[in-house]
Amino acid sequence: MDNQHQPRQWAHGADLIVRQLEAQGVQQVFGIPGAKIDKVFDSLLDSSIRIIPVRHEANAAFMAAAVGRITGKAGVALVTSGPGCSNLITGMATANSEGDPVVALGGAVKRADKAKQVHQSMDTVAMFSPVTKYSVEVTAPEALAEVVSNAFRAAEQGRPGSAFVSLPQDVVDGPVHARVLPASDAPQTGAAPDEAIERVAKMIAGAKNPIFLLGLMASQAENSAALRELLKKSHIPVTSTYQAAGAVNQDHFTRFAGRVGLFNNQAGDRLLH
Repeated sequence: MDNQHQPRQWAHGADLIVRQLEAQGVQQVFGIPGAKIDKVFDSLLDSSIRIIPVRHEANAAFMAAAVGRITGKAGVALVTSGPGCSNLITGMATANSEGDPVVALGGAVKRADKAKQVHQSMDTVAMFSPVTKYSVEVTAPEALAEVVSNAFRAAEQGRPGSAFVSLPQDVVDGPVHARVLPASDAPQTGAAPDEAIERVAKMIAGAKNPIFLLGLMASQAENSAALRELLKKSHIPVTSTYQAAGAVNQDHFTRFAGRVGLFNNQAGDRLLH
């Protein structure tokens, strides 16, 4: 693993957020500072990302959508809690309907204050769900990089659209031990070209501890038959998600390490880690 993607200690979750934005190739952020996300703006000052202030949050969403439409990479809006988030709605809904990739990061009250109806407390995840492809709140600092990465994946892959991430103030301001995730490549659909198959075969042959992780599409009849032939010839351990049930038959149970995911087991986890 590249050193820059090794787990490390961050003084603030905001620092990890900004480094993850850099890893996603973000060049500019549109937004308005505010108490809940000021630490993110502070961290942006020490990054390669340009801050472009706007006079209204809706403008941030529209400008981010323009970046998404022109470049194909998600534009980013950064706003504070409460009305800072609600002012994004029209721009986010438009981006989603027009197929423009946008990721909006919105501040939120501290997790402990969620049920207290404190100043600017608002269920923004529920508010954005109908008008975005992805609307999630970060509930643990360790999940910051993964949630932000997932937001970019949702916004850019498939039919492009908008994604929203709610950032509680204590998650943004507090320390975190985690790593920056590399940006994921867009998946190629259809049959793999011969050169891609040869490249993967060489990677598997050169791997120290290879393992097959089977997902949803592995359970389809044609895919399942091909996978069984591969398992028969390779003798490589295999694990799967629950959606891949039936893809591995009894002949390969000696190398089957069980399933991973929501209802996972320790053997499969150990193999993957």
